[in-house]
Amino acid sequence: MENLTKYTYIVLLSLLFSCQSKKSPYTAKSSKSAANPESDLLEVNTMAYHINDSVTNIYVEVKNENLIYKRPDTTLAFYAEVKIAYRLLSERYSKKILDSGSYVIFDRGEENMQGKSLLSSFHIKAFTGNNYYLEISTFDINKKTKYSQSLNVNKQNLLGSQSFLITSSDKISFKNNFLKDENVMVKFSNPAIAQVTVDCFFKEFKPALPPFSSKQVEELKYKPDSLFVLYLSTNQFFLTMPEKGFYHVKPDAKSLEGLTLYTYDETFPGVSNSDEMINCTRYIMNREEFEKCKKAADQKSEIDNFWLTIGGSNERAKELLKRYYGRVQEANKNYTSYTQGWKTDRGMIYIIFGQPTNIYYNKRSQVWVYGNEANPAVLRFIFNKTPNPFSDNDFILERSVLYKDAWYNAVDVWRQGNIYLDNRR
Repeated sequence: MENLTKYTYIVLLSLLFSCQSKKSPYTAKSSKSAANPESDLLEVNTMAYHINDSVTNIYVEVKNENLIYKRPDTTLAFYAEVKIAYRLLSERYSKKILDSGSYVIFDRGEENMQGKSLLSSFHIKAFTGNNYYLEISTFDINKKTKYSQSLNVNKQNLLGSQSFLITSSDKISFKNNFLKDENVMVKFSNPAIAQVTVDCFFKEFKPALPPFSSKQVEELKYKPDSLFVLYLSTNQFFLTMPEKGFYHVKPDAKSLEGLTLYTYDETFPGVSNSDEMINCTRYIMNREEFEKCKKAADQKSEIDNFWLTIGGSNERAKELLKRYYGRVQEANKNYTSYTQGWKTDRGMIYIIFGQPTNIYYNKRSQVWVYGNEANPAVLRFIFNKTPNPFSDNDFILERSVLYKDAWYNAVDVWRQGNIYLDNRR
């Protein structure tokens, strides 16, 4: 049990995807996907900030943890060399490039290397009234590896979240979740903003319903628990984060457009404590097991015992813990909207079924495919984008009773002490 305990709060992820390009000397890899505890993927974070009605600044953060440092000459120090390249499109898959460019970052290695972030930025021509799709490629020159990711640049107006720049502890923040009582500074460039209304939400949202459920999915209603108004004399203001929940900052009281800031534990997107572990394990627990864990005087021992029981051995339980809560972390990173990613429909499917074999996108939906598409029994999940004022990352699953057998089969795989990885590749 002692060895298992060491892994109880570790959240690591396990899928690593790569493809070889015939036209480039670089091995192409996706941006940081936390799937594999031994993953050597580079972590790259990006953020857009609208400077005015025609220019948007893009900030890029590259973590140096997995960069390769080499000495270009025997008399010189070790350096990492990173190239950032970008292409601005009107929408995903568009062939027309609206703006593009590239630049190189050099970082000198130190004798005692510490983890740090390499920060840079560039401008793009983006006009108010439009939305854009930005492709960003990060090349580790020494490693000959390319990492790709994308960023939606939303510029229908200058009231949305990308019209604000967030800093914490005098550093630009690439996240919008903070700790309770943390002081956050919010900066803006829109001269028309003279006051903001801050709507406060403290509701705890429930986990997603099973994919075959016939119950009505809870409708998100914009009903703040409280609010306050800040009258501004400069182009920045400070907020102290609440104990739980989130703030929605609106430059126009008559509009729902604005910036949302969340309060999460410092381990987010990982799992913070035994109670949260129990909550996100509900997808594979029966009611009796779940209630027993929730009511236990020692929740930590109870959730450990749950994994030991289905794992059958200490070592197997460790692996199950690592992979299941690893998927929880990945879900939190990728699918968080107005609630944690593990509670969302996409988060639920990802945790139980793993990474899809293929994902198809359009403006309004995503289709996740598991298995060989030539097989009539291939599994498809359709998620439809649902607009809400807090996030553009909210997708609702089209539920069907036809998913029932596939769901229980996947849950049984977990409960038999195995990791569901049936991508049928």
